[in-house]
Amino acid sequence: MIRKRVIPNNKQREPLPGFPEREFIFFKVKFNAFRPVGDSVANEILDAELMEECECVLALPESYTEDGEPTPLILSCHGAGSKVKEADNTIGGIPLVKDCIEAGYAALDVNGSMPHGLTMGCPEHICALYKAYRYAITHFNLSERVLIAGGSMGGHTALNFAHTYPSVTLALGIFYPRLNIDGVDIDGHYCIGTWDKRASKGNNPSTHDRIVEVYRFAEDEWCENTTIGFNPYKTRSFINSEGKRVVIPPCPIKIWQGTEDTVTDPVMAKEYVESVKRSGSYIELHLLEGMGHTYNEVMRRELLYWFNRFI
Repeated sequence: MIRKRVIPNNKQREPLPGFPEREFIFFKVKFNAFRPVGDSVANEILDAELMEECECVLALPESYTEDGEPTPLILSCHGAGSKVKEADNTIGGIPLVKDCIEAGYAALDVNGSMPHGLTMGCPEHICALYKAYRYAITHFNLSERVLIAGGSMGGHTALNFAHTYPSVTLALGIFYPRLNIDGVDIDGHYCIGTWDKRASKGNNPSTHDRIVEVYRFAEDEWCENTTIGFNPYKTRSFINSEGKRVVIPPCPIKIWQGTEDTVTDPVMAKEYVESVKRSGSYIELHLLEGMGHTYNEVMRRELLYWFNRFI
């Protein structure tokens, strides 16, 4: 565990604008990266342990105390443009919840199951995040039930964690989330998924190639079976008698989505909200007119007010 006081950096290793110097706690956890692909009827042990290490970061509020009422904890999941790396002073998705930290919440994020951090909320990423959560509540006076935030691909991670561990999740607040790995047709409008993003940036693999890597697809072939439980629009869902998808969420959800976002489609966000409402479950959507794939003070402040409902 390393505790140090810094102004955190962005992915270009430049200080984050508007983020004050404060203490961050960096630590590492071990998680099981082994995952069998497919089913079997073999009468032999097929599961195993392949222990990998993951970098994590925790921010405690000024009001934190080691005894008394536990400090509420937010898992704040980073998108594809961020990572957690102590050597670079990068803190993943924690900037999303800056207002919450100032109001008395603690915040935690992990790099994920790959050194590059682009693990797209895959099963190993969720396992690593759970191990970090267990470490945090064991070593610090933090709430056992958590709130979860995330932006973009971090919204995908947030939803996947909540679906995997519903018993520890109070509520979700997610900015412009990635809701579909594969493309989805909504009333004649095609909402692209991460699977469709084949353009590479420099020498880096494309988002499509990352999906092949972290979801364990064979070569370049889509494999529905390896995404089951980790593709939010399809998780805990069914098609009703009217041919409409119904999604049963693990907890209350609020989504903030810019109407001019060209990375995560506003049509997909509206369809996801309607699919949740079809199940009779509670969800809110705040569409921000003219906003693209970014967040602002309105979204961060409303996230605080949303989370305040549940503690």
